Amino acid sequence: MTDASSVSLGGETVKATAAKFAMALVGFLGTIVFARILGPTGFGGFYLLFALVKIADRVAVGWGVATKKRFSEAGAPKGELLGSQVLFTAAWIALVAAVAAASSEWLVSYTGLSSAPVLFVALLSTVAFYEPLDSIVQARGLIGASMWTDTLRSILTFPLQLGLVLLGLGAAGMAYGLAAATVLSLPILWYFIRTSPARPSRETLADLWSYARYSTVNSLLGTAYDRFDVLVLGWLLAPAAAGNYEVAFKLTVPATFVMMAASSGLMARVSHRHSRDEDPSEDVSNTLAFASVVAVPMFAGALAMPELLVVTVYGSEYADAAALLVGLALYQLVRTQSGTLSQAVDGLDRPDLNTRVSAVTLALNVALGVALTLWIGAVGVVIATIVAESLRYVVLAWAIKRIAPSVTLLPRTLAEQVAASLPMFLVVVLAVDAAAVERWYHLLAIVGVGAAVYAVTLAAISRKLRVTIEGVLRSSGIEF
Repeated sequence: MTDASSVSLGGETVKATAAKFAMALVGFLGTIVFARILGPTGFGGFYLLFALVKIADRVAVGWGVATKKRFSEAGAPKGELLGSQVLFTAAWIALVAAVAAASSEWLVSYTGLSSAPVLFVALLSTVAFYEPLDSIVQARGLIGASMWTDTLRSILTFPLQLGLVLLGLGAAGMAYGLAAATVLSLPILWYFIRTSPARPSRETLADLWSYARYSTVNSLLGTAYDRFDVLVLGWLLAPAAAGNYEVAFKLTVPATFVMMAASSGLMARVSHRHSRDEDPSEDVSNTLAFASVVAVPMFAGALAMPELLVVTVYGSEYADAAALLVGLALYQLVRTQSGTLSQAVDGLDRPDLNTRVSAVTLALNVALGVALTLWIGAVGVVIATIVAESLRYVVLAWAIKRIAPSVTLLPRTLAEQVAASLPMFLVVVLAVDAAAVERWYHLLAIVGVGAAVYAVTLAAISRKLRVTIEGVLRSSGIEF
């Protein structure tokens, strides 16, 4: 059976990143359509509900992280691991559904959606099964298959959501559409797992628990941290503020695609090497070198034309989101590095370190976020998130150097990406000043020119990038 060390990390990352961008295109078009149809209140209400779902499913997903870690190790009892995941997820869904039924009035009040309890259970029941199974596919090193399955799910989600919204279901149509698309995608993941579930032994459960007691907490803390901004805006301000935040956030999400694709494979690869007492430093260093290759130019682009990006894409109704865009782009840039380090720590069998870091950064984000939001409004929660994420990076960088001293934290390739973004920034600023941007295709042309300048400049100054591209092409069977 294929394991994480027998596949090309670079090749799988390229396939997974391509899938991420294809998925982003579909999702991005969807957010534009639904943001305009539903308005900030309805659009924000759905994402408030989805944020709650993503917190509620974290225990099952955290158990899935433990399953992924053990599944990727040499000689793992794969059938028992899969069986334990299915049983645990089913039990957790039943428990949380009961809590949601008892909290139905609060769910309706908080989200503004009359059918919030039913939507919550529908989303939880599907998403909580999908993500752990997806992690097991990644544990086999098949991150390309994992990401393309998720892309198919996005392609199915958009028409299902659109049809239900147009039928008059409003924000509920978005929830039902996502749930239906997730159900349709589950058989594909099951095909790639290539393992039959078996009843787990006490030894297997004990081994899983030794990791899961940290990874479940990490998953819960991580998602509470990631979605805290939306939750606090819905609490202290209004669903409309959450809607503004969400559109700004969606514009910056592609910045993390390379990191997410590479680190998904990195965790399994580091885990496999670590279980065989091999040094994973080279894999970690190479991933850090390219994790921010999209985030750097996206931050420069957001800095060059924040209001133009938001208003042209989503409409003048979301003009307030422009103030959040630059900060969120900076947060995503820091996250591409800290996220890679976090996955490496998990792969090194030290989830306890991530637990401590997540607890501290979440506490800081909550305290600072609430204070700054009350003081200066929605932009305050973004500032708090940047500070917290920067602290996460510093602590994880210190930890990884102690565990694996050979890791290069600030590769030359990262500096080359910053250097390549400078002429891109200048070109974009000059283009915005010289041209009247009145339609979406005007904006697309400027973004395309900026991207071309960045890509050509980076390819010219970065030998490592050229060597990496050549290696990926060769591993795909393309010869020069």
